[in-house]
Amino acid sequence: MTYFKIGNNDYSKYVNSLKPSTTNNYTAQQNAAGDTVVDYINKKRIIEVGIIPLDADAMANLMADIEAFNVSISYLNPKTKTLENDVNCIVASHEPDYYTIQDNNVIFKAFTLTFTEL
Repeated sequence: MTYFKIGNNDYSKYVNSLKPSTTNNYTAQQNAAGDTVVDYINKKRIIEVGIIPLDADAMANLMADIEAFNVSISYLNPKTKTLENDVNCIVASHEPDYYTIQDNNVIFKAFTLTFTEL
């Protein structure tokens, strides 16, 4: 079952957690009468994705897919139980941490990626 993709690449088998949430963007100002006036700007989705330890090839593929400024992802929405397709996001920068290196066997530590909708 596919529940997390970056572009056309399915990374579902590497995901150990998927946490979609939303954040509201607004400005609040106090007027001369002392009332607070709130201007609603928009609502953005934030998707946190936990990634299991990866081998060197899988990590290279993942890093290549997230290096662009604007990344298109698809994820399983728990409210609608459907795949949300082509959500344009930015990703927090991530530099991989090596976990173990033994006889040409390179494994990277588990980590979390945070995607914020544009």
